[in-house]
Amino acid sequence: MTDQQIIEKIKYGLTLATELPDLEFKTARTNIPNDIWKAISAFANRRGGGLIVFGVIQERNAVEGCENLDLMQRKLTEYFNDKMSFVLRPEYHVINYENQTILAVYVPECPKDHMPCYYKPVGLPNGAYIREANSNRRITDNEFRTYVATSKEFQFDLSEAVNISRADLSEPKILHLLTKREMDVKRGADARIDDNLLQNLGIVANFGGEFKPTVGGYLVFAHDPPQDRTPYERYLVRCVRYAGNNAASEIIDNTDIKGTLDVQIDDSYRFVLKNIRKMAEIVGTKRIERFEYPEAAIRELIANSVIHRDYKIIETYAQVKIFNDRIEILNPGSLPPGVTVENIKDAQFSRNSMIAGRLKDLDYLEEYGRGIDIVLKKMEEWNLPSPLFRNLVNSFEVILLGDKYRDLNQRQMKIIDALLIKGKLTAQDCEKVLRRVPRATINYDLRELKDMGVIESHGASVNVFYTLAF
Repeated sequence: MTDQQIIEKIKYGLTLATELPDLEFKTARTNIPNDIWKAISAFANRRGGGLIVFGVIQERNAVEGCENLDLMQRKLTEYFNDKMSFVLRPEYHVINYENQTILAVYVPECPKDHMPCYYKPVGLPNGAYIREANSNRRITDNEFRTYVATSKEFQFDLSEAVNISRADLSEPKILHLLTKREMDVKRGADARIDDNLLQNLGIVANFGGEFKPTVGGYLVFAHDPPQDRTPYERYLVRCVRYAGNNAASEIIDNTDIKGTLDVQIDDSYRFVLKNIRKMAEIVGTKRIERFEYPEAAIRELIANSVIHRDYKIIETYAQVKIFNDRIEILNPGSLPPGVTVENIKDAQFSRNSMIAGRLKDLDYLEEYGRGIDIVLKKMEEWNLPSPLFRNLVNSFEVILLGDKYRDLNQRQMKIIDALLIKGKLTAQDCEKVLRRVPRATINYDLRELKDMGVIESHGASVNVFYTLAF
């Protein structure tokens, strides 16, 4: 924008005595406000960007000008370069208007595939704003999901598989997929599968004028185990069976599950069934054997872990840990933005939409949004507690509690859930978690959890606090 265009826009806003969809006034004269990131985010997420003008008092419809312009510009540059999720290149205009020096900053539109532009210290979704009429508001969950559906950050499975060529894909596996999708694949056509068709499925994409496998296409349809190639060595599932109830106990079985993602799901599932107990029940006049955990819940959680892990993280593995009293399933990458432990049952968002789509075609994923429902229903049928979900900085964990925890009440489950998040609790902390529950009841619950070996106490007298025993 030119200085004259900016002056005309300011005049128009002052004439109307209001801000505009692409214009925001800031009173700031000597420094920038701490919440300036809201306006930056809102304009960056707006088509065409927007203009922030410092030195104008909207309430009085008056121009007072700015001082300390060098400091203000340096601080703004910190936001644009370091504090926003995408590096923006603003235009700074120092303008003399009505005998006052004002600072006008044009915030450019963020590229669509990097939206939403958000304030990194706050994170997503709370750090993302949009411009609505002449004000800024936080992005809604639905708007957020619409943005990230086309964001490169959440389409890593559609990026180029490095060091991989079209010949590294398995034609029989691709034909099997096409057949399941009821496509017209003629006998003997495996050498001439249409790359345009594969591009529509996300298996290959045009990179530099050549059709090459995507990350998701390679991980699902590789000819040989992807883990044999760099940098895919850690795209596997590390399975361990411990003899006791903690990781310090003896390891009695372990393996690293390699192969394409469907193989990882199948083999990890078989490892778990091999390493958990079968229990016998008398139903009517029949003796029925079943595993101590519902198979459908195990398979669903393993599939979710493999499908939804963050494949940008290559420093660690997906993990399945089996203890005497529980199963822990952990995958790299925290929950996608907009999905929380509280709304995980209802929120529907996939970090790897291409992988999810193709594995759904291959019957490794239930209808979208039904997976957690299935897990909860099956655990209830087995008369076992609901799973515990633990969202960490760079990982997400699901814990299936075994028969030992069958009789836990809801208050005790809340205490365990709080311990998973905070690490330790005092009795006073438990009063905040269990509001309006008498202290005597809380003390009873803590004693029961300790007697069951679920929690451990530390310290003495008024300094006692509790941690999980696992």
